[in-house]
Amino acid sequence: MRKGVFRDMKIGKKLILSYLLACLVPLLAMSLIIYKVSADNLEESSLEFASAFSSQIVTNIDDFIEEYDKVTKSILVDNDIIYELGDNMDSSVLDQVNRQLILRKIMLRLTTLKPEIKGIIFLTKQDRLYHFNTDGANVDVQSLKDQVWLDRIMKAKDNLTITSIHDRSYYDRNSDGITLTVGRQIFNNGGAYVGVLLIDLEPSSLISLSDGFLLARNNYNIKISITDAYNSILYDSDVASGRITWEEAQSLENPFLFHKKADDYLILTNETKRGGLKINAVIPRSDLLFKINKIGYATVFALLVCIVIVVIISSLFSRTITKPIRKMQQRMKQVEQGQYKVLLQKESNDEIGNLVTSYNHMVMKIKTLIEDVYIAEIKQKNAKFLALQTQINPHMLYNTLDSIRMKALVNGDDEVAEMIKILAKMFRNALSKQTTPNLIKDEVGYVENYVKLQNMRFYNMFSFSVDLEERILNSSIISMVLQPVIENSIEHGFKGYNTPLHIALKGTVTQEQNILLQISDDGKGMLPERVKEINNLIIMADSDWLSVEVVQEERETSIGLKNIAERIKLHYGSGSYLRIADSTEKGTVIEILIPG
Repeated sequence: MRKGVFRDMKIGKKLILSYLLACLVPLLAMSLIIYKVSADNLEESSLEFASAFSSQIVTNIDDFIEEYDKVTKSILVDNDIIYELGDNMDSSVLDQVNRQLILRKIMLRLTTLKPEIKGIIFLTKQDRLYHFNTDGANVDVQSLKDQVWLDRIMKAKDNLTITSIHDRSYYDRNSDGITLTVGRQIFNNGGAYVGVLLIDLEPSSLISLSDGFLLARNNYNIKISITDAYNSILYDSDVASGRITWEEAQSLENPFLFHKKADDYLILTNETKRGGLKINAVIPRSDLLFKINKIGYATVFALLVCIVIVVIISSLFSRTITKPIRKMQQRMKQVEQGQYKVLLQKESNDEIGNLVTSYNHMVMKIKTLIEDVYIAEIKQKNAKFLALQTQINPHMLYNTLDSIRMKALVNGDDEVAEMIKILAKMFRNALSKQTTPNLIKDEVGYVENYVKLQNMRFYNMFSFSVDLEERILNSSIISMVLQPVIENSIEHGFKGYNTPLHIALKGTVTQEQNILLQISDDGKGMLPERVKEINNLIIMADSDWLSVEVVQEERETSIGLKNIAERIKLHYGSGSYLRIADSTEKGTVIEILIPG
């Protein structure tokens, strides 16, 4: 990226780009490391599990061979009956039948002890056949002698041999099945060959699949197969679990039998102590690669999620920096147009926050200078103009009102005399405050006289209650603050002659030792939109109190309240206020906060 392009970018974009580069470079490197380590660990774990399971199977097969070695030996030593069946060709028919019955009992007992045995065959060297089958099938001697696997048993060096999987074509019933045969060559005490003992087993009985292997098989697609010295299959885990058939297991695609695709598999091989059987554990590289790719996809997804999170967080973080700068930029444009508004709050204590504070101080200084040099001069001219309008002697007005009251008394018009008396008292109170401090209790007295006048006019439709402690009553306040608010309540809250209006004045001292006055009435109230409108207009007094322009509003309510709010701001500063706290159909509450 060219230096000039980065230099001309917005600050927010610069920050986001910087965060992305700072976070994503190490994050990308870490993701690649995690992917490589995870892939290696996955391959290593799968191989370790396959090796461990393969070793366990070797032990199980050795135990299986040892067990059937003992089983076949127990048959041989049982009254030497098998030796006799193989050697005595000249015995009587009755003796042969008895020996055959005894042998059948032995075979029956053995199948009872070993349910996986499907049949037992004893073939003598004279091709005499003795057998027992759980399904009652008969054996064809010639078909049996033609079996390749039988020839391998006969040629085996070890007396006990386990054949590969083969069909049952030598049976006359259920010949389509698959079986596994344990064969033992039998020799008499003199070492002469007597015959061969064959035990047919269910192939799946050679080993049983554990839950751990089934879980690993699902995770890594591990396959277990047992082959003999001729690469013929004795056992296949996929066949045992029903995933494929024996025909498919013996096909050319089987990696245990043919190594045309050996590079496509990870193969571990162990060998049993007896029989020369090979235990093969295989993991397809394609399945393992798929698992590794899933790790890669998860890593890429996590990386994308991290990018989104970094962009969001960096956007929010950069916004905290650029937001006050944009606000300050807007305020500076307003200053250029003659509107001296400060930023409402300091959002932090960092360099940006200090800059905001300095800006606020600068604007306040400018406002103060304008007030001292320009506004004060214009307000002084306005004050002189107002003084010219009120050059009538106030004492002359007070004396004239008193003369009118006396004439009313002489003429017997007591009500008019009382009204003039109250009005004169209000006027005298207003005159006396020009030389003495104005207290809240003086304002309360002024309001009480005003309410009396209104009751004379409206036939006692108004009531006024005061709940102020002595400290508040004796606190000072600028004049003519409460009466305009009370007047506003009467003019805009009075529902009519059918409903009296009650006005209450309450006051409390806050924790900051300020005085909070609440003027509430039970009048008509205002709509929320109107309350918001007036409060916004009152808030403008905080920024317009130095303005020399007189803005003509449409409604007198807002004019009166804004005038009081502006006077409070002028006298007490920005810490004080007047606002509409609440207004519903049950009435209106106005709050005034001044220093205590």
